[in-house]
Amino acid sequence: MPRAHVPTIDEVLADPAASHWMKDALRSALTRDPVDVANDAAFLCALLDKRADAAMEAGRAAVAATAPQVER
Repeated sequence: MPRAHVPTIDEVLADPAASHWMKDALRSALTRDPVDVANDAAFLCALLDKRADAAMEAGRAAVAATAPQVER
């Protein structure tokens, strides 16, 4: 299965649709050791995935709590 195109850092920095947060993170990362940055980015991704999962679960629970109960 082919991998999706991953843009270069320069492409992202030049992209007007890229968020300021992403561009700031990339500029900051360019001044650091690339292995340390990659390790930190992987850890950040895991933390944010966990946060997103919790938010999705909370949303599902809120919907379930307000949905009408169906009798069988």
